Amino acid sequence: MHMVERRKRKRLEARRQRAVSEIRGERATFETMVKRAQINGAVTDESIKAVPHRFEEVERKAREAKSIEELDDLVDDAESQGQLRAYICPPAEVADEGTLTIDVMEEWGVPRETIGKLRASVGQKVGSKDVTVTRGALRAIFEEFDSWSAYIEDYEEVMQRSAKILLWVIGGLSLLAILALHFPKIALVGLLFAGATGGCVSVVARMPMLDVSPSVEFAAYRRRILTRISTGAIASLIGCALLGWGLLPISIQNQTFADLLNVCTVSPSTSCTELKILILLGVSMVFGFSERALTSFEYPVLGNSGGRRPSRMTNHADSSGAAV
Repeated sequence: MHMVERRKRKRLEARRQRAVSEIRGERATFETMVKRAQINGAVTDESIKAVPHRFEEVERKAREAKSIEELDDLVDDAESQGQLRAYICPPAEVADEGTLTIDVMEEWGVPRETIGKLRASVGQKVGSKDVTVTRGALRAIFEEFDSWSAYIEDYEEVMQRSAKILLWVIGGLSLLAILALHFPKIALVGLLFAGATGGCVSVVARMPMLDVSPSVEFAAYRRRILTRISTGAIASLIGCALLGWGLLPISIQNQTFADLLNVCTVSPSTSCTELKILILLGVSMVFGFSERALTSFEYPVLGNSGGRRPSRMTNHADSSGAAV
């Protein structure tokens, strides 16, 4: 219990340091814009002048925050205050500021469709002769910039953490699968571990790219990790059972998969060599890596139950749409 509490406090303090740093960064950016406005002789509104004091208040609350959620809300508040710098940006620099901000987002790898819509909706407004319109458009660009900045940071953190965990899991499951296959009584458990290993590799290989919908694919990926691993493990057992059944009588050097399975599951087994164990592992991992491989057996087992056999184009579309 104490260890859990210490871990929570450690995470909270780490997030607090990041939050304070982000708040200070927003304040520094705002103060830089104030200086630019003063140099250009721009008139600042009284409400804008009170913003630095708001930053001080937000930073103080961040140092006293009791939860990560509270810190996140304070960072959002600081970003909202920082976006107000758009209203004191020198009129002659508004267009350049907006264009540069969108260009930076494009360098991050933000989807081209999103960049195109942003340029079409507010990017053109920053070139308007109406100062009120240009500054309002610039504030909208700053808001989109902050939103994508937070998303990319979250994306990189989740992808890196997930990849590290999955790599450790892959190594551990692989070793367990190899050990289990050396003991005939638990050889089937080894196939299950190998299938789960293939499922983990599938998840790592199909991590969502940044150019997807943040609200759909990224959230779905985090939900589907365990689903894909468990599905891969079960699909592996089903695939091995179908091969053992002799559904596809493939033989190499006069030995079928069923022969290998029989040899390595008979106790005591002296003929189950390392090569045979490697073959069993490889086949099981292949099924775990892509449970879609089972569709190859669907037609021979179930026949034409669905009317007509899916075409290649249909299979390709399903494979593309189902990728995690």
